[in-house]
Amino acid sequence: MKKIEHIGIAVKDLEKSNALFASLFGKEHYKIEEVISEGVKTSFFKSGPNKIELLQATNSKSPIAKFIEKKGEGIHHVAFAVSDIKKEIKRLKKEGFTILNDVPKKGADNKLVAFLHPKTTNGVLVELCQEID
Repeated sequence: MKKIEHIGIAVKDLEKSNALFASLFGKEHYKIEEVISEGVKTSFFKSGPNKIELLQATNSKSPIAKFIEKKGEGIHHVAFAVSDIKKEIKRLKKEGFTILNDVPKKGADNKLVAFLHPKTTNGVLVELCQEID
């Protein structure tokens, strides 16, 4: 794992949260994107070298909708940048981590992504991200 790629925050209202985070960071988001396969609309902010991803559910079956229903708004996941996501999935499986999707899928912000189950990472949903060439 090369670095923290971003921190994902589940929100109920992306428009209101965009305004809140724009006030917090003193600048607007740089990208809004919908990931239809995950039932989520995302918004990205940069603060120095760091990124924050706001996630709003687009349907009631979305993992984000379920998360907010269960835990409320807040930190949803920590994403780590990796050079070779398939190799990293294989390595982490050997180490005993439970991978939620063995095959990387297209995520937001031009990334291939895979998730580790929070039960094997001290309650934190971990996302692996590889830039799509």
